Amino acid sequence: MLRRERPHVLLIPSTSRGRDYGPRAAGELELGMTGDCVDLGIDRAGRLIQFKPAYGGNIVSVIMGATTPQLATVRPRMFEPLDPRDGYGEVLHFAFERLPAPASRLIDRSADARAFDLDEADIVIAAGAGVGDGMDELRKVANELGAAVGGDQAARKAGLVGHARQLGLSGRAVAPRLYIAVETEGDFDHAAASVKAAVIAVFKSSSEPVTGTADIAIAGDWRETLPAFARALA
Repeated sequence: MLRRERPHVLLIPSTSRGRDYGPRAAGELELGMTGDCVDLGIDRAGRLIQFKPAYGGNIVSVIMGATTPQLATVRPRMFEPLDPRDGYGEVLHFAFERLPAPASRLIDRSADARAFDLDEADIVIAAGAGVGDGMDELRKVANELGAAVGGDQAARKAGLVGHARQLGLSGRAVAPRLYIAVETEGDFDHAAASVKAAVIAVFKSSSEPVTGTADIAIAGDWRETLPAFARALA
């Protein structure tokens, strides 16, 4: 499709699948591609301006591709939906040749392998290893708020969340309206998960200063403070 239609720009969702086939297409056609963009623009010359976080989200790099088509993967929820308006867009249907027989086969699939709710949720709760045996309580609060649950790298290593629900630089980034971190490490790896969250609330059992970015920091036993916080939001 890219060879035949030569579009000016091709944007791909930065999902687990998009992160896979986007670079493959770019490599096959020897095109440049920017992954995990958080914003986009078009300059006067018609070039795609791509904004990509770097150094764990501490800075945002501005990138312009030198090849056409210009390819980029874009993180979910980076843009607010536009209001409907009158207009017409041409829909093209493509018939592709049959794919070759796969060289691998599926052995098993985790029941939680697809964590799409993290990409779409307005509220995300991120668990740290300090949650320990309280995951059932955390999920109960999440159900009350209609929130999706993930965890940082330490929580994943502790078996509290699966690989698909790991948040951070080595996991997935999310962009909810409210990001609630409970007993997380607060390092740059985890901070990268919430770089586009509107509000970040951190819950820590210790009274030590909160490391990382936080709009709200609450000290005390999260088993008491988090349910009270959830009731206040209801």
